[in-house]
Amino acid sequence: MDIEQSQNQNLKCSVCNNYLNVAPVMTSDDGTVNKCGRCLFREPILNNRNTLYESIGAKLNFPCAHEDCTDRISWPEVQKHERSCRHRKIECPFWNCRDKGLDFVIMNDISHFETCHPGSLHKDKLTLSLQNVTHLQSFMKLLMVNDTPFLIMVHCIKFGEMVLIGVYNFDSKIYDYEIKMYSDQHNRRYLVFKERVFLYAEDQHCLYCLQNICELQTHRFSKKYPDMQKDKYKYYAKIDTMCTKNVLITENVLFEIVIREKQDVKAENSSSER
Repeated sequence: MDIEQSQNQNLKCSVCNNYLNVAPVMTSDDGTVNKCGRCLFREPILNNRNTLYESIGAKLNFPCAHEDCTDRISWPEVQKHERSCRHRKIECPFWNCRDKGLDFVIMNDISHFETCHPGSLHKDKLTLSLQNVTHLQSFMKLLMVNDTPFLIMVHCIKFGEMVLIGVYNFDSKIYDYEIKMYSDQHNRRYLVFKERVFLYAEDQHCLYCLQNICELQTHRFSKKYPDMQKDKYKYYAKIDTMCTKNVLITENVLFEIVIREKQDVKAENSSSER
């Protein structure tokens, strides 16, 4: 059964005004306030889970939250579709952007980055030096691979003893990325770190949150939610800089980031299950 855009407001989240189509769905004692799973960490705190609604909702198809999208999405696919929808608009994630507040469809148009952030736009692969990483501390890059954009976040913690690297995509395909670490003098000696690419989510992937200075109520790892802080590093590869320098026998490590689409994901999953 399909839910139409014009149907009952009672099917909407009282916090974000999206449909109640992401579990867990929580409700107030009198049933007048409802909250979807997107807003679980946000106020008001509700203690009653509406499992009856969830069981009914699991049989429904919901409209996409993004303007111009006519797709109807089943309950289990809602969050994945919302983050990979071809009509999805995002606000520029770069700090101090002059066009902050302007939303655009990144999958269709990267002219904003070409105009406003040309120094952060790279093609095919990205190479960074540890010296620059520890000097800058926190920064973002946009990497174009086969005309597909990927957002890369880099952040140092513990005074540069640990480097966090996160890579995020905006479409429905499955990707992995590889970090090749090698000496700037002895490139025959290297280490390889492999990790998955995550779908970009504004409420979870934020450098201000990593620095513990974000105060946005809509961000899951904002300083407003101290109980969530323990999970904020889970979307990042963690590289021990001292250990890496000792293994590679160098003070300046080079990081080369390469992104690849995963092929035949179903076959790989069935193989791992066996």
